[in-house]
Amino acid sequence: MAELSQTEKTSDAHVVTESIAASAVSSEDVQKIVAAEKEASESQSKKPRVDLQNLPTRQYLDTTVVPILLQGLSALAKERPPDPIEYLAAYLLKNKSQFEQGCILNGQSSSS
Repeated sequence: MAELSQTEKTSDAHVVTESIAASAVSSEDVQKIVAAEKEASESQSKKPRVDLQNLPTRQYLDTTVVPILLQGLSALAKERPPDPIEYLAAYLLKNKSQFEQGCILNGQSSSS
């Protein structure tokens, strides 16, 4: 059986030490990392990336109302109710929260 040189022994010991250190990450460390990621995520969602008040009109409408209007108009065209304005108004109010959350997730705040 061939003996390992001192360099090979040192290299092997270093690999084993790194492996042990990597596997010795405590659950406390993991919890700290998770808490830090959660905090970073929450702080990003609280900060609007775009000030809606300063957007050009087209971009403001595209960001805030066009998505829900397109879906509402599509549903309106399929249903063809006798009172289309009432139907569209009800659709917008019913689905409003879904689209407000979408604006927040995109890093933009929506205010009435």
